[in-house]
Amino acid sequence: MSTRPFLAHHHGFKCAGSTVVHLLNRNWPGKVLHIEGRTADRRIHCSQVATFLGQNDHPALTSHVLTMPPVGGEIAAVHFGLIRDPIQRLLSAYHFAPQERQLGGFLEFVAAHAHYACEFHARHLARQQVGENGVYDRAADWRANASAVPIGAPGVLIGLVERFEDSMFLLEQRLAKAGCRFDGSVGERQNVGKGSGLSLDDAAVARLRDSNRLDYELYARAEAELDRELAVVDPGGTGRAAHRKRCAARAGKKEPYLGQVPANWTYLDS
Repeated sequence: MSTRPFLAHHHGFKCAGSTVVHLLNRNWPGKVLHIEGRTADRRIHCSQVATFLGQNDHPALTSHVLTMPPVGGEIAAVHFGLIRDPIQRLLSAYHFAPQERQLGGFLEFVAAHAHYACEFHARHLARQQVGENGVYDRAADWRANASAVPIGAPGVLIGLVERFEDSMFLLEQRLAKAGCRFDGSVGERQNVGKGSGLSLDDAAVARLRDSNRLDYELYARAEAELDRELAVVDPGGTGRAAHRKRCAARAGKKEPYLGQVPANWTYLDS
């Protein structure tokens, strides 16, 4: 029985994570490990998950707070995350929040949550940091560190929400290399925000882009790496065309969400 998952999904808030979780459970019903921490915002390190992986055969795991592993600390064949345009992610988070937590307006909401809301990808997707004497640095767990985001690193795939089909096609290819057949086709996204768009003036957009400068740099890096890998594995585009055809075949067919409810998640008392 294998104790090493094929896939570790680093679920970014408002980054199409529910759709990815749905796909994981569609491919491996009843076998996906959904692990979170009981302490709000406390990161889970990959080494903490090892015990749970040894108890059952989990082909995949997903978590909102799992750090990217340090080099050599990988717990899956592929560590996967998605980056979303930072302003679009903030707008989605704003519409997702209950009205009493919207604080009167979008810019007020962003300002109140800036420590975690801004430069989110540089925080969420950074590798776990090792401090002096080889001790893991807990203080760095939510620190923005764009240089530690392992775009293009072996065993890591960072896709883009805005290019979801391309990202899932590459995930299929990566998992196939690991000996795993995975169907990443989807007709409709899960848990898509229903809020109306907001009109932002040029000054507000400039401020938001400046406060998310690292994330926009990561977005550009991730897109360049996405294009580079697609050109290698699918130079003629026939694989992507077949993937889009599978997605189109699912379009209009509402699939009930297959992710586990929070009551059935596994929690760490960290």
